Amino acid sequence: MRQEVSATTNKIESYHAFTKWLNFGGDVITENDPGEQQKRLRYIDLVASAVILQNTVDMMRVLQGLQDEGEEGDIADVQYLSPYMTTCIKRFGNYHLDLKRAREPWLKEAIFQEAAQRAKLATQPGARPASSA
Repeated sequence: MRQEVSATTNKIESYHAFTKWLNFGGDVITENDPGEQQKRLRYIDLVASAVILQNTVDMMRVLQGLQDEGEEGDIADVQYLSPYMTTCIKRFGNYHLDLKRAREPWLKEAIFQEAAQRAKLATQPGARPASSA
């Protein structure tokens, strides 16, 4: 039982170390508003889940490729793989935005266009915040 508890604790600690690595805003939440604190925690969990999913897909592709090449692997070795890898992630990496690319089809829907228009107006100098109705 002690080994199971230790193994589970290690997994949880690995996850927390992973989210701490992904979080480049610092360890301290400077907001006093509980809603904002909760939002920040949920955002980092969302980012962590997306990275874990991509890492898992990448690991599955590599394992499938090895199997397709006829490599014999041991299931016991696979259990040591972890989706909490950070070596393949460029947190502050190079991101290219193609601003001339056509908009995604869902952005043409009226509700999204209105939200985009409000956001655009809010970022202009001298703009007043939109009133909530």
